[in-house]
Amino acid sequence: MTAPHQGVTLLGAEGARELTALLTGSGSGTAVVERSPHPGAPPLRVVFRRPDAPPPDTAPPAAAAEPSWLLDRHVLRLAPAPAVPRPGPVPDLFPPGTAVLAGTPSGAAGGRTLPLDDTLEETVHRLRPRHVRAVVELHGEDAVPSESLLALHDALFRTAKACAALPAPPESFVVVVLGGISAGRVPHACSGLFTGFVKSLALEWPGTSVLAVVHESRDLASAGPDAARETVTDQSLPAVWYAGGTRLLWQAVADPGTAAGAPAPAPALRTVVAAGGARGIGAALLLALARRDRPRLHLVGSTRPDAEEPDAHLERKEFIRTRTTGPRRLTVREATMAYDRLGAAREVRENLAALRELCGEDRVTYHVCDLRDPEAVRAVVDRVTGAEGTVDLLLNIAGTNRAASVEKKRLRDFHAVRDLKVRAYAHLKTAFAGRPPRRWCNFGSFVGFTGQTGETDYGAANDYFNTAALHHHAAGSREFTLGWTLWRDVGLGATPLMRTFLAKSAQFTAMPTAEGVHHFLHELDQPEQPPATVFFGDAERAAIEAAVPGYLDFCRAAPTPGGPPPAPGPVAPEPPGAYVDDVVDRAPGRITVVRTFSQERDAYLLDHVVRGHPTLPGTFVPELAVEAALRLAPGRVPAVVEDVRLESFLRVYRPDRPETKRITARLVREGPRESVVDVEVTGDVVGPGGRLLVRDRRHFTARVRLRDEPVAPPRWEHWADHGATPLADPYHLPNPAVLLSGVFVSTADTRVHPSGRRARYAPDRAGIERWFPDLAVPSVLLDGLARVGVLDQVDLPGAGSGWTPLAVPRTIRRIDLYGGHTDASLAAAGTPVELYSLPARLDLESGQDNRAVAVTADGDVVLQIKDMTGVVLGHVQQTTGAFRERPRAATTASEATR
Repeated sequence: MTAPHQGVTLLGAEGARELTALLTGSGSGTAVVERSPHPGAPPLRVVFRRPDAPPPDTAPPAAAAEPSWLLDRHVLRLAPAPAVPRPGPVPDLFPPGTAVLAGTPSGAAGGRTLPLDDTLEETVHRLRPRHVRAVVELHGEDAVPSESLLALHDALFRTAKACAALPAPPESFVVVVLGGISAGRVPHACSGLFTGFVKSLALEWPGTSVLAVVHESRDLASAGPDAARETVTDQSLPAVWYAGGTRLLWQAVADPGTAAGAPAPAPALRTVVAAGGARGIGAALLLALARRDRPRLHLVGSTRPDAEEPDAHLERKEFIRTRTTGPRRLTVREATMAYDRLGAAREVRENLAALRELCGEDRVTYHVCDLRDPEAVRAVVDRVTGAEGTVDLLLNIAGTNRAASVEKKRLRDFHAVRDLKVRAYAHLKTAFAGRPPRRWCNFGSFVGFTGQTGETDYGAANDYFNTAALHHHAAGSREFTLGWTLWRDVGLGATPLMRTFLAKSAQFTAMPTAEGVHHFLHELDQPEQPPATVFFGDAERAAIEAAVPGYLDFCRAAPTPGGPPPAPGPVAPEPPGAYVDDVVDRAPGRITVVRTFSQERDAYLLDHVVRGHPTLPGTFVPELAVEAALRLAPGRVPAVVEDVRLESFLRVYRPDRPETKRITARLVREGPRESVVDVEVTGDVVGPGGRLLVRDRRHFTARVRLRDEPVAPPRWEHWADHGATPLADPYHLPNPAVLLSGVFVSTADTRVHPSGRRARYAPDRAGIERWFPDLAVPSVLLDGLARVGVLDQVDLPGAGSGWTPLAVPRTIRRIDLYGGHTDASLAAAGTPVELYSLPARLDLESGQDNRAVAVTADGDVVLQIKDMTGVVLGHVQQTTGAFRERPRAATTASEATR
């Protein structure tokens, strides 16, 4: 039976840091010692005041209440860091005596190739390489690693382990990661697997030049010279990045974040899923979150809380003695593991009971699930999203640690540590595809930032969390990674062995639980979370300075948060991402991204209402298609969007029900002049209570043609305005069919003309700058141009003349884009644009040939629509403003799928 918890006693050195500052006069005259009586409990404070300090009624009240935290918050970024090469010539990247590890034949450019099969170790022992080079190609990889990439990562560890057994270690060990970062300085998600491994290995092998070079280039011929130069460059962190011609390093920028009580608080948490949060630091943080917010909690873990055995009441020593005797005796190791399982089950039960007491019995659900099992993870996510809808916050907490040098670490232990984080993350990403959480928080580690001896697996997994968060954040996802140091009272840092290690090494700050709770809640309360954050204090700073002199000066040279940014190096633009939240599937020639629409995020949809519901304009489909297509052919620009089919409205029906859509792009053809990409936009149909009715219902399809440069505009002769008759734009008049307002009031001087119809483009610059600053296609202009095609006056049986149709587009054969214009560039420049539609008589439902063009005052065509069809929903009377709905029977056939 375990001894009862004695609570906080302040024995030994508890509170020494705070009291030392008080007694030496280095503080403010007041010291606050804050501790929790048990993990997750509210902190208790003891306040000490020097006799010469101001009395309590004259001292600022906030000063005494504000604790002194041991760790500081730092935001990780990739910052320019010019190289300082050593004197002398640059050596060959593959000098004599080199063994090469590569996932594809193209990576083995020189040296002796190492096999990836069971003979790898034997080959290393036979070759005894003086140099090892690993070439990793990421440009075909998804954001979650493929099995072949993980096999290459395994081979990297196996190679290092085999080298450690040689009489002499290699002189150099260099990993070159191709396609590991974009020109816009966004890392490939999987690059951290290799940089984290290298940073830890470099600390284990101080006599070997261990280095990772992550390069934008996809071919070794281009990246090789930079990698070779790095082998004779004085390094700080042994992982460097090359993007847009600039050399980059991790930079940890001190940033306390927005103070508590500041405006613009984070949104309330209704549903929280914690993967691996029933014990350790996860439980401590969930208890604090439960006290404050009382969310609906779903905890996912592999420990069965109902595990119980007859001997469970025994203390450890007696339990092991009992289980290792008798006819059914166990080994000591087996008995110890059985005891630990019972202890874990008891801890889960206690934590669940505490959470239910805080949140309510029916508001806390525990799902038994092995996070390494993809089908089990999908089943849990299906249950959670089916019951709750969208998850507000996912906490990805699971992790384990088995520190050992590569020489002593077993491959199965390497797998156990890496895969619990990496595979669990991959399975969660797959399970949440198409229904992502509003915020995704990974629990990372300081070790992912700096590396650590014995942690090639743990460092790799946690640096993967850093680069994955940066990757997804750049695509619009609210994903972030928190890099924790060791906690003093819970988790890995609370074991007697680890406490002894911490005391002897003095490399890590033992963080009290109360401080960890503060940092966690403070991060959740930020208006926006930076993608990668790391916490460290004096002990970590001293360890970094000892291992990498001068590196902290590089970090301190970063601009103060809120100050002017540093002068950037040359950065190529990222593909536009207004309608890309995350990449959920990638294969050669194919990519699927998701975008979640909501009335809060996409409030402009409230200005585009079809039959009473906020609706995405059909003319925005080219933007969705282009953004997805550009991720298959980066660096090119849109020239043509054709075969646009609008099959069902994309609507956001309720403020509390976001709509997540999948956008899949497939490369049809790629040549020296043009890339051709087919795009499909789909979404699930969900009924009351979140029940899935139809999976992947198709909304839109289109084909995109991309070129290297914008197409030069053709010329257009402006019409003389003789014979034109003004007409009101029917979409701006009150009606229940299609009502546009705000930023979509983009036309003026609408009129019919003997040759067709025309109008003047009148963009709302403020609205465009707010909602559409980064679109690739001038979508607001396209919307206005398409509407000009309905301008007409027709007779309705029994209602007389002067009725103008209200229609929605259904198909567009071709849209030509010229000159690289966008809504933002046209609005900012104040470019006058005239809109034309022809022929003179046009029936959009007939399928007849038609054309619409947007033309600058100088006669350059900005964009062109050819052969659009539509569905008429009703008519507006030009004189009275009356509305007459078209009989439903007349629209059923043409609008059946909408």
